[in-house]
Amino acid sequence: MDVALPAALDGRHVLALPAGTDLLALARAWFPDAAWERAPVAAPAARPMTGARFRGMVVDDGGAAAPGRLALAAAVIVGPHPLSVDEARAARLRTDGSVDLYALEGESTPQVTAWCVAAARRSGGTLVPAGRTQVVVPDPQAAPGLTLWSPVPMSPGDVLPLVRPAMIGARVAPSELPTPSGTDGPPECAVTAQFEYDGAVTLRSSRGTDVPAVLTTLDWREYGPWAYRVRWHPPDGEDPDSALSAIARQRVAPTIARVTAALWRAAGGTVVDEGGFVVEPAELTRRAVPPR
Repeated sequence: MDVALPAALDGRHVLALPAGTDLLALARAWFPDAAWERAPVAAPAARPMTGARFRGMVVDDGGAAAPGRLALAAAVIVGPHPLSVDEARAARLRTDGSVDLYALEGESTPQVTAWCVAAARRSGGTLVPAGRTQVVVPDPQAAPGLTLWSPVPMSPGDVLPLVRPAMIGARVAPSELPTPSGTDGPPECAVTAQFEYDGAVTLRSSRGTDVPAVLTTLDWREYGPWAYRVRWHPPDGEDPDSALSAIARQRVAPTIARVTAALWRAAGGTVVDEGGFVVEPAELTRRAVPPR
């Protein structure tokens, strides 16, 4: 069934995000120079009139909402265009609440398109192509991997006792990896937690060279070059996109969060998800809770 968005957005790709999502923070994770060319203006809240004879009446202060323009590489994101939950459902968007619509103007490069998908996945939103015949609703749980970027290098002997308690219900096997020549610090290491039905969770530590763009927006003291990558791998022979893999991925996601949290408490730094977005400690704590 085609999506029916406001006519003013016809002919453009549209990003539909939960109302109140910080678009600039999402944009700067991939495009550190992203900035509002014109900041959006929200409509002023109507205020109630005072006095018994005005009971139930409100005053509109006369301001008008205006969408902003966010420069994003060769493109511009225009919005928000807010929709109530009823309006969003009438537009045939799958949502549990109000949404903000952002239209893409200019050149839709592969990087910009990939960012739109990643931003939708990160926020629980939707990407609606210009043709409106198909929508992209990325699964927020499809990429549960996390990476801690820390200034503190830890040896294999330091890492294993930290993460073993977090790998509940798995067979844990450490291994020391060859250290590239010219690399300072302790040897690189890998730890694998093998689950009976849910595949494996691996932790690999190394001195990183591919620092995510989002880290360049932070103070240099908030992260470091040592990368502790925690990833899920499906059971042998299982399609990563299958329904069984989705169930396994959901069950092991809390383990990934617990392992990363244990490393963060010991070494400090900043956690980044597979989409390139910062994961704050409070979110890490929420992710560590198993689904019911």
